Amino acid sequence: MAVMTAVAPEPRSAPARGEATRKRVLDAAVACIARDGFQASNLSRIARYAGMTTGAIQHQFGDKASLLAEVVERGYEQMVDRLARMPGGEEPLAARVSKLVEAAWSGYDAASTRASLETLLAMRGDEAFHQRSISFLAAMHQRVDRLWMGTFWDAPCGRAGHVEAQRTVFATLNGLALERILVPGMPDPAPDLARLARHALALLEARPQAPLE
Repeated sequence: MAVMTAVAPEPRSAPARGEATRKRVLDAAVACIARDGFQASNLSRIARYAGMTTGAIQHQFGDKASLLAEVVERGYEQMVDRLARMPGGEEPLAARVSKLVEAAWSGYDAASTRASLETLLAMRGDEAFHQRSISFLAAMHQRVDRLWMGTFWDAPCGRAGHVEAQRTVFATLNGLALERILVPGMPDPAPDLARLARHALALLEARPQAPLE
């Protein structure tokens, strides 16, 4: 009778191992910042969360500022990905506004986005970090704007109304997310989100005023 021998799995390539290591470090950095706060999240502590050495982290990211920049970028990319997965379709405008507010808040309330916000605040004095973040956030804003216009394509408000409604939604959600970071025991945000959705809907439904003769 033939003897069956197990075939050893092929080892993962170096790029795949490197990507897995980067994800592990980023997950650890987010968890560390979300649980212990930014000031306590030095490389040594992040390394303990990740179960590796600070040297291994520096090999992957170079320095802490580069690691933190990727924490910010990953958090916002994941939040915008949530918006991109939101079903749009031909639902009434009010339903689409409510769904977008809920989807955006679920992104803002995620640990990765809260870690991004806290990092942005703490690192605003680092010029190189600040410039990288400004460039990245500008690209994210363009992506959000495309998603917004694709979702509310039929709103009669005109471009200025879209800009006002979009800024109202995301500025409010930024504030709620910062409150959740800074104020323990934040009350249920559901009433705030409902009010925000109603206000955004009113802005989108308002037709532009004709210029005075």
